[in-house]
Amino acid sequence: MSWDRAEGDPISGRAYGDGASGRLGRPNRRTRRERHGQRERKELSHALSVTLTRSGCLGRAAPLLRTFDPRKSGPGGPGFVCQKGLTQTAKLLIASDFMSGIVYIGSHLGYPMDRTPLGGGATVGLQLARAWSKRTDLNLLAMGSGPQTPAAGFPYVQLPEPGMQHALEKLSEMGYARFCRDFERATTDFLIAHRGAYPPGETTVIVNDISEGPDLERIAAAGYPILSIWHVDVVEFFNRIYLKDVLAPERWTRGFDRLRSWGLSGVVPDVLKLVFEKQRETVARSDVLIVPSRQMGETVRRCYSHLEDGGKRPLAERVVVVPWGGWRESFPDAEVAVEASRLRTHYQLSPSTRVVLTMSRISPEKGIHLLLDALMKIENSPRLRGIDTAVFVCGETAFMRGEAYGRKVRRAAARLTRTRVFFPGYLSALGKRVYFRLADLFVSPSLHESYGLTIVEALQEGIAVLASDHYGVAEILAPEYGRTVSYARPSRRSDALAGALAELLSDPAGLKRMGKAAAQAAKHMRFSDAAERVLDAALALAGGEGR
Repeated sequence: MSWDRAEGDPISGRAYGDGASGRLGRPNRRTRRERHGQRERKELSHALSVTLTRSGCLGRAAPLLRTFDPRKSGPGGPGFVCQKGLTQTAKLLIASDFMSGIVYIGSHLGYPMDRTPLGGGATVGLQLARAWSKRTDLNLLAMGSGPQTPAAGFPYVQLPEPGMQHALEKLSEMGYARFCRDFERATTDFLIAHRGAYPPGETTVIVNDISEGPDLERIAAAGYPILSIWHVDVVEFFNRIYLKDVLAPERWTRGFDRLRSWGLSGVVPDVLKLVFEKQRETVARSDVLIVPSRQMGETVRRCYSHLEDGGKRPLAERVVVVPWGGWRESFPDAEVAVEASRLRTHYQLSPSTRVVLTMSRISPEKGIHLLLDALMKIENSPRLRGIDTAVFVCGETAFMRGEAYGRKVRRAAARLTRTRVFFPGYLSALGKRVYFRLADLFVSPSLHESYGLTIVEALQEGIAVLASDHYGVAEILAPEYGRTVSYARPSRRSDALAGALAELLSDPAGLKRMGKAAAQAAKHMRFSDAAERVLDAALALAGGEGR
């Protein structure tokens, strides 16, 4: 739900305040205006009361009705009313009397994910919102920065500026840092201002981000239990991509804590505070930390085992591993088959062509350059002599350094002489299904990956997988349908990929066997199970358990 600054009465459309014919000093004008406002307030309150009574939700909304004044405020705060007036206002109030409260805050919520390359955290956030919206017994509110409601059936507030269209994927490091701070302030202020509708004693705050998240210190001080979802270990990511693994991540976190103890954290640039300080606060303030892999959980415990707050359970008990699994959009098989046939003709793919597919946003941590280096090393290999190989790099450039990286990988692709490389761009849900239908092998060459949603998608489509040993792979891949290569030695990463690629692409029958095993294994990787586990943990906190 987005909010517009009030221009007038949401029911009658008449403007409030002094107009040309209503100047101060005109006899009895203020008295008449007050009577008019009282009448309009009574009409609105009565309409809301009827709606809420029919819903069985009048009890908790009564205090809001007593204080609601259409001349001054609305659910969006001072001077705001809802674009759709009574209907959306009633929705927000109706929600406030359900059994348990969930406030879900995600900076990347509210975007059309079929054309916005924001990554796995945004995609999971959207799917969680859709899953939870089916529950009719929840007092649910979502906050995000995108313009669209993530799922029908529950209130949504766009922040920090209603109506804004944010191109987050195009921001620089500094621009994204400013966005993080703006979103932090806006979401925290909104929640605190509306704690009457979402009481701390009955509501859990679920945060979908770390650097982009709200001010957890203020939220915890207000009495809210907090469940944090870790789509990325920001410190480990920053260490891998920007600091090149010169030190273990736990060395960096302890070094930052020393700066804090010496009173020097104020000299740290804000970009680094968003990495180190925000992640530290997330650990310290969260009652439950949801991580998608055991390896990530172990890293978090190593980095923050010294942060044991006497008021919370030990960190080892608060970290909960929930692999996301996967979901599938439903499309008629005939539609997928027709489009796949068209693309085979378009790209001149013969039945003997080996099709390699990778799917991610095009940015440095995804390791696409390593895949292209590996292909360069094997395209003249005797094992692949006479084999036509086509590679599809699906995705668009996004986030920091994405544009420059995109140019780099395209130059690398142009240097290949026998391997054809295509860049189809960002794919819709149907597009994904079609390109998976073309593939013999899916490759995930990432330098850093918190889980691997696209790996699960590939398995669901019955495709063998080759992946680097990033977070989550141990939870997903088995030798029957996947291969994992070690990235322990940075100088040998592309060599490791090259060897595995040559082995797999030279054995088409083996790829087919692995694909059948992949489809069977993926049946047990259900996202619905993960969504239910996260919600159960949040509701337990709302009920006073696990704190």
